[in-house]
Amino acid sequence: MRVDDYEFMVDTAAKFFSSIRIHGWFHHPEDKLIAVHVHDAHLRDLIAEVGLPSPGVAGLGMDKCFAVQLLRDTQTFGEQIRIEFETAKGWRHTVPLLDLCHDRIARYPTLDMARRFRELVIARPGARLLDIGGRARSRFERRTVYPGVEYTVLDIVEAPEVDVVGDAHRMSQLFPSERFDFVLSVSVFEHLMMPWTIAIEMNQVMKPGALAYIHTHQTIGLHDAPWDFWRFSEYAWDALFNARTGFEIVERGQDFEQYIVPFVFRENKEDAERSAGFESSAVLVRKIGDPTLAWNVTPADLTATSYPEHDDGQSGRNVF
Repeated sequence: MRVDDYEFMVDTAAKFFSSIRIHGWFHHPEDKLIAVHVHDAHLRDLIAEVGLPSPGVAGLGMDKCFAVQLLRDTQTFGEQIRIEFETAKGWRHTVPLLDLCHDRIARYPTLDMARRFRELVIARPGARLLDIGGRARSRFERRTVYPGVEYTVLDIVEAPEVDVVGDAHRMSQLFPSERFDFVLSVSVFEHLMMPWTIAIEMNQVMKPGALAYIHTHQTIGLHDAPWDFWRFSEYAWDALFNARTGFEIVERGQDFEQYIVPFVFRENKEDAERSAGFESSAVLVRKIGDPTLAWNVTPADLTATSYPEHDDGQSGRNVF
């Protein structure tokens, strides 16, 4: 965020029960941050530090970071929390913490990747798109943001917005060969028992040169058990989308960082909060040929369970 030649950003604004940790950086070429103040009706205690080491923005200087820890009397995040910056030259500026969060989120690369994929689809006259697992689980129907597109939703669960009810592991039996110009799948691949099979099946229903955008998770809570099988880092995609499955990877990314800390402290996890997982892992792939692999096993061959039909719209399981 930039105001009056001052630049600042939060890299962390993490809520943990009744506490919030904020970490970010602040820069002006001729001025220096001397204090960070918090305006919050629910504030009970505060630790604020400025002039911290800033290796991530070392080009701006080595003491640009600030950190704030809040203890509040509520477990909500609070739209009313406001952060005030004060500098050595007397410059002050107050900004809602949520505005700082939204500014940071808007810069995540997977959001831009998804936006560019959508633009490519809409720009293609008569485009045919297959949405794998695209029922409105989060009460949002994605076809509404793809106007003018022949949009087909395949899902294992019947719903009003689902066009074809069936198992993605056998989608080549559900659609003609080389039917689709684009394939989309959001927050589904973690629920697919054999994603390597899905890659092969996708290839068979995609036209030569067709594009697919896959978005799933590298770190997120267990959900929809027992059909929650996998987590994908950005390095995992080569195992699924490669010359043997008939694809090339155009772009990949992972973001929306997640803290990973144990429920119960152990000495060897003293600095666990300094590592990060990523909620979002995404890849854009192009079909370059036919697959040379086959996997003649279905989920029914391996398990007697089925995907949970109970759907509470939540991304994780509540423990406390």
